Amino acid sequence: MFNSTCIILPLMSEFEEFLGVFLEWGILIGSIIAIIYHATAGKAKREEEERRKAQETQRRIEEWKRKQEEEQKQRHEDRMRTDFIYRMDYERQQQRIREQKEAEARRAAEEKRLAEQKRRNELKAKFHYISLGGHNVAYRYDYYPKNRYPSVDASAEANRHAVWNFKDGASSIGVSILSDFLEGNFSESQMRSLTLCVIPASTQSKNITRYSSMCRQICEKYSLTNGFNFIQIVYDRADSREQKSSNTIANLSFSNSVYGKDIILFDDITTRGTSFVQVANELKNKGARSVYGVFIGRTVWE
Repeated sequence: MFNSTCIILPLMSEFEEFLGVFLEWGILIGSIIAIIYHATAGKAKREEEERRKAQETQRRIEEWKRKQEEEQKQRHEDRMRTDFIYRMDYERQQQRIREQKEAEARRAAEEKRLAEQKRRNELKAKFHYISLGGHNVAYRYDYYPKNRYPSVDASAEANRHAVWNFKDGASSIGVSILSDFLEGNFSESQMRSLTLCVIPASTQSKNITRYSSMCRQICEKYSLTNGFNFIQIVYDRADSREQKSSNTIANLSFSNSVYGKDIILFDDITTRGTSFVQVANELKNKGARSVYGVFIGRTVWE
C-alpha cells in the first residue's frame, strides 16, 4: 500500500527550503527596493529641496532686482525732480537777470533820452523865436550896430564881432549857429527832409565867401539837401544898407528845385525882415512847402 507520508514529507522539506530561499531573496529584493526607493526618494527630496532653494534664490534675486529697479527709478525721479527744480531756479534766475538788464537798458535809454532832451532844450533856448511876414524865424544874438551903439558890454561886443567875422568868411560861426538850431529843433529824421538855402550876399564873391563852405559842411553833417545854388545872383547889387529900392530880390533867380521842399533860409543879420520876407515869399511862390528863417543876429533899433 502507498505511503503518502513518504511523499509529503520530502515535498514539505523542499517547500520549506524553497520558501526559505524565497524569503531570503524577497528580503534581499525588498531591501534593494527599499534602498532604491529611499535613494530615489532622497534624490527627489534633495532635488525638490534644491529646486525650492533655487526658486527662493531666484525669488530673492528678482526681489533684489525689483528693489534695484525701484531704487534706480526713484533716483531717476529724484534726479529729474532735482533737475527740474534746478532748471526752474536757473530759468527764474535768468529771467531776473534779463528783466534786470532790460530795466537797466530802459533806465539808460530814458536817462539818455532825458539828457538828449535837456541838451536839445538848452540849444533851443539859445535862440529867440519870432514871426516875420507869417514865417517862423529864429535868431541867436541881439545885434547892436556900431554906428548906433558905439559902446556896448563885453557880451554884446563879442556877438558883434562874431557877425563881422562871419561876414569876412569865418564859416565856422555859421556852422555853429545852424548846428545848435537844427539839433535844438529837429530830430535826425526830420533833418533829412530839410533843404538849406541862404539869402545871397550883395555880390557873388561875398556870397561864396560867406555861405558856400558853411552850406557844404552843414549838409554833410546832418544830411540836409544843399540848396546853396537854388537862389542865384543874376548880377551884383549895392549893399543892403546902401540899396534904395524896396525890391531886394530883383537881382536874384529862384530854382524850381525848391518845389515841395521844407526850406531853412539862413542869413547873418535881419533888421526889419524885408529881404527875408521877400525871399521867403518867392520860395513859397515857387512851390516850397515851408520856409523857416535862421539868423545869427537881429538888429536892435531901440
